[in-house]
Order: sequence, then C-alpha cells, then structure tokens
Amino acid sequence: MRIFTILCLLLVPSLSHAEHIDNISFTIKSDCSMEKYLSLVDEFRANPTVKKHGYKVKILSPIASSNMTINWWEGTTKTLDDYLNFVSDMRKKIQTAGSPENKLMGKFNQCITNHTRATHDEPFEIDVSNASHLDVWGIKIRDNCSLQEWVALSGEFNDIVKPLGMKGNIKAPIITPDINGYYWVNYANSHSALQSAQAKFDSGSVVEGSKFQKIQQKVNECIYATSRETFTIIDK
Repeated sequence: MRIFTILCLLLVPSLSHAEHIDNISFTIKSDCSMEKYLSLVDEFRANPTVKKHGYKVKILSPIASSNMTINWWEGTTKTLDDYLNFVSDMRKKIQTAGSPENKLMGKFNQCITNHTRATHDEPFEIDVSNASHLDVWGIKIRDNCSLQEWVALSGEFNDIVKPLGMKGNIKAPIITPDINGYYWVNYANSHSALQSAQAKFDSGSVVEGSKFQKIQQKVNECIYATSRETFTIIDK
C-alpha cells in the first residue's frame, strides 16, 4: 500500500491539503436497510481503533445522480499518513478471527455491497460542519492549465459564492484508478440554499463584465466537467 501510494504521489502535482478523504461507493442489500446500516456505522465510530486514528465518517445519499441506488461512505483523516496507519492497523484486526473488527466487517458485508474506493486530498480548510447538501462535479483539467492554477481559481470562486451561502473544495486524487480524475464539491446548509446559490451565480454569470462572468470564463478555460451529482448528508 505504501509503495503504491508513493508512486501515486510522484504522479500527482504537489498540493497543500486540509484533510484526506476516503470515498467508498456502496449499495444496500435487499435484505438490509439504511437504518440498519447506519447503526453499523455508529458501531464503527465507537470502535477503539477508529477513535485512535481520528478516522471520521459521514454517509451521503443521492438526490440527483445517474445511479440513485449508489450511496457514499466518506471517511476523513487529518493526513495521508493517518489514513495509511489506520488502514494498516484496521486490516490486521479485521483479519483476526473473532475480533470486534472482524465481527463488525462481517455485519457490514451482510448489509451492503461495496463498489469503488478512492482517496483524495482537499486543499481548502473550510468549515462544512453545518453543511447538509453537496453538489459534486467530476472534473478534468485542460492541457493548458494546471492543478495549482485551478486551486487559485477555486479560491477566487469561493470568495464570490460564500456570500451566496455556498462553499467549494477540490478533491485531488491520491489513491484511485483514475489519477487524473478530480472533483469539485460545493457545500450548502440545505438543498434550497444550494439551489439558491447556484441560481444566483448562474444569473450573475450572464451579466456582461460581472465578477460572476469573469470567474466563470476563467474556470471554463482551465477545467471541464465530466459528471454532476447532488447528495444529502444523512449521517455525520
């Protein structure tokens, strides 16, 4: 795991980060329920190994998506090293027959099917503790732009949309099948607040010479979107 991670880091441009994100997509099995699954998440949070490494988790459920059956587990640690130490420690305990971690993993496997897993870094340290909804854009960086330039533009974008009730962050790939796959995530405290902020920005972006139009043009010259999904945080 560490050797693979080092290789990934050599391929990814240097980026200061606020958190390391562990994203796992999953579906609930027909004989289980979201309520049952969330009780397992609470059991996971209470596990001493999880607490020891400061691993936190929230669950995202789709509002608008190409596949409405796919939910997301979003785990966070302060650093990549914290994440790797957590995975190493947890894996050993899961592999120990009869351990609390082994039993808990068995319960998870009976309730859900995991599909994909990838980890990302976020460059901006923003407070999203009250956020309940997020808009997730799949992003590719154009050849004439760079990650650092996009981060700078994202900072400008945040300064503009923050008064509208929205905050944004970038998910830069670290351990993932698509090392060029980035995400741009916009957070708000409610679905209506998210929609309102987006509507105000869209309205402003058609006004000639406005700050909204200028940042939109800069962003479009740097990146392009490959997908878009909206989620609600149902458990955090």
